[in-house]
Amino acid sequence: MFQTVRIRLVILNTTVFLCVLALLGSFLYFYTQHRMLSEVDQSLLTAANRIRLQQDRNAVRINPNERAVDRRIVYLLWDAKGNLIGQFPDQSVYDKDVQVFQPNSYTQSSFKSIELDNHSYRVMTVPVEIQASQLTRLGIVTYSATSVVELVRSIDPEQDMLDNLLGVTVICGVIGGAITILIGLFLAGRALVPIRISWEKQQQFVADASHELRTPLAVMQTHAELLLRHPDRTIQEESRHISVILKEAKRISKLVSDLLTLARTDSNQLQIDKKPFLLNHTVDDVTEPFHQLAELKQIDIIIENEHQIEILGDEERIRQLLVVLLDNAIKYTPAGGKINISCKRYPHEAEIVVQDTGIGIAKQDLPFIFDRFYRGDKVRTRSEGGNGLGLSIAKWIVEAHKGNIRVESELGKGTVFRITFPIGKA
Repeated sequence: MFQTVRIRLVILNTTVFLCVLALLGSFLYFYTQHRMLSEVDQSLLTAANRIRLQQDRNAVRINPNERAVDRRIVYLLWDAKGNLIGQFPDQSVYDKDVQVFQPNSYTQSSFKSIELDNHSYRVMTVPVEIQASQLTRLGIVTYSATSVVELVRSIDPEQDMLDNLLGVTVICGVIGGAITILIGLFLAGRALVPIRISWEKQQQFVADASHELRTPLAVMQTHAELLLRHPDRTIQEESRHISVILKEAKRISKLVSDLLTLARTDSNQLQIDKKPFLLNHTVDDVTEPFHQLAELKQIDIIIENEHQIEILGDEERIRQLLVVLLDNAIKYTPAGGKINISCKRYPHEAEIVVQDTGIGIAKQDLPFIFDRFYRGDKVRTRSEGGNGLGLSIAKWIVEAHKGNIRVESELGKGTVFRITFPIGKA
């Protein structure tokens, strides 16, 4: 799937690049062509302005000395019937090519381009008076009524330059397209990496969620079927099956609640209600109910809190964070162990430390403990009642408060969670 997306991105990027390059190349080509033709037309116009009409013997004269100003220009003289009656220099145009230079108009000045035998010409047509007119400063006399003078100039150098420009543009387009494809493949691959990782995590998340839901549902179904086998028994007699169903129902309820929380965090629908509160009081309040659970497992809870530690944050979410950490600490600390909880204030931050003497976390598991549904084989098992979402939610809560959470652990010796929150800002 991602390979197809990658190829589509490359094709799209390459197409856009080539279109932009084609537009820029076309603009450059036609702009250069316009500038070159404008310069040629200006030279023809300058030569045409030297032609002066005077009344004389119905003659047209061409002065070679005057023409020396631009020897690239050829003069063609046409009568009103479209016959070529003179040219200068002589034999500049072959008889077989005369029709190609035939004027389009005998009444208006105009410019046109002509292609002849792989040569390019720019032609300016200048109408002249028929009645006894004379083209002054001219050395060759044609005793005939002249209707049109054409000024012809070869533009082969300009056309060669345009052809070279077009060739360079095409070559640059091909090379640029190839480079774009290579760079596009590389960048598309890089850009799709986080998307692929996110998609894989989502797929894993769905699979794990389905598994986590399927297991308690299967347990509930099994015990419900056992209840139906003996419909005559009392509730007290079937209390074991009922208690298992209730336990699994609570488990599903908690799992669904955690899943909903994570789904809302992913879509940014879960808002943090930030208000000033005393962090040390919150730690005391949350820890209090856990003393009884700790006593049942013969675990000592030691609290070391400083006073008047005020932060700006969502107190309910901080409580949820502490519940996750304390719940894990009690679950994975054996009888006779200790749990130390401290809350301290520093110049720019407040720190909560939850330290236990439990079974610890394997070094290879540490980078993944905040991943959803991750439970190291030696750390979390289903028998402990966890679903692998608690630490993911805890990390989100800390990051939503612009804080930081770190974990240090050694297998068989215990785990330390250090959480810091900024003081005075969210």
